[in-house]
Amino acid sequence: MFLKVLKHEFKNMTRDRMYAFFVFYEFLLIGVSMWLIPYLEETSGMLAVQLTFIVLILMSGIVFGAITGFTLLDDQDDGVLFSLKVTPINVNTYILLKLSMSYMFSVIATLILILLTGFHETLPLLDMIFILVLSSFQGPLIALIMNAFASNKVEGFVIMKLTGLTIIGPILSIFLTDWTELIIGIFPGFWTARIMSISMTSIEFPLRVSWVYFLLGLGVNVLSLYLMNRYFKTKRHI
Repeated sequence: MFLKVLKHEFKNMTRDRMYAFFVFYEFLLIGVSMWLIPYLEETSGMLAVQLTFIVLILMSGIVFGAITGFTLLDDQDDGVLFSLKVTPINVNTYILLKLSMSYMFSVIATLILILLTGFHETLPLLDMIFILVLSSFQGPLIALIMNAFASNKVEGFVIMKLTGLTIIGPILSIFLTDWTELIIGIFPGFWTARIMSISMTSIEFPLRVSWVYFLLGLGVNVLSLYLMNRYFKTKRHI
């Protein structure tokens, strides 16, 4: 079942130029980061590096979330989800597999980004695992948001662009270092950004250690996924 859905995903990516663009964009993102991060380290200081790296890490998940979101919209337009209701394949299982692939590809892309930029050399292994786990939730979450609020690919593109505003929260986390940081904890990406800040700076944050931020971030991300999934299925009568 997993291999069939994976094959279907790759077929969608190759038949539409827009999907090919998003895949190319991910490679472009990784390529630019290999040049940009060292350049900023030499010319602009750690704050610029931290800000840029947070955006790059979160964007990796958003790109694969967009791809999955558009393929799900295609499935709705083509009547695939409706057709699955009369087949042995469970619709919920099909959607879960597509979201899982979005998460998996986000993990791989983020890991490549961390390794190629050399960030892993100064990053504790446990913190790197925390970042990989949390940041990759952006993929399935963006896919669900697109399909919950858009009825076609044009609307989906607009929604996808608007979801970029969710990066504002993680960016603000760089400048909020006291208890007020918890106000922006509603942004799922905030918790990834905070763990990165702990690894990249010597600032002592209110919750002190990365594993506390990881556990809270895991709860926020899982809850966000659950609520968005419920809303999506209710709206689409799945």
